[in-house]
Amino acid sequence: MSPRRYRKIYVWFSARPAALAALAACTRLLPLIQAGAYLVLLALLGLRLAAGEDCMPLLARAVLVPGAVFVGGSALRAALNRPRPYEQPGFVPLLPKETAGKSFPSRHTLSGAVIAMAWLPVSGAAAAVLSAAALAIGATRVLAGVHWVRDVAAGAALGFGLGALGMLL
Repeated sequence: MSPRRYRKIYVWFSARPAALAALAACTRLLPLIQAGAYLVLLALLGLRLAAGEDCMPLLARAVLVPGAVFVGGSALRAALNRPRPYEQPGFVPLLPKETAGKSFPSRHTLSGAVIAMAWLPVSGAAAAVLSAAALAIGATRVLAGVHWVRDVAAGAALGFGLGALGMLL
């Protein structure tokens, strides 16, 4: 996205303080909701295991799949070291961020997507709600000016794809 195109987003949010505050709140809260949902999943599976249910393979996948996807996504990000939108001259993000590079793929979106897929074998409804939250995380990252659309699209594709594959096989 060029600085000129992003400027329209910037101006729109700047003229609407409530919308800007909502965007800022979403960028903070949505990842916390995803992390909380992940802890609830692990606790639920731990309680099932303690109650005698044979769910150790599912618990192991719920730990290993998100962990592997997160580590792999982080390694890919570091290896590619793609610049962020605000590193362009004239680009001012709505929500300031200091990080240089490491934009592709969006780790927030990737993490949200893989957490949603970790819920898939346990609760399709929870997985659907968390999938919507993961997509919202991606949208907030683009609107905030800290990621390109391609960054969040790649994060979502990797998180959903590898997460579903790992959890359902």
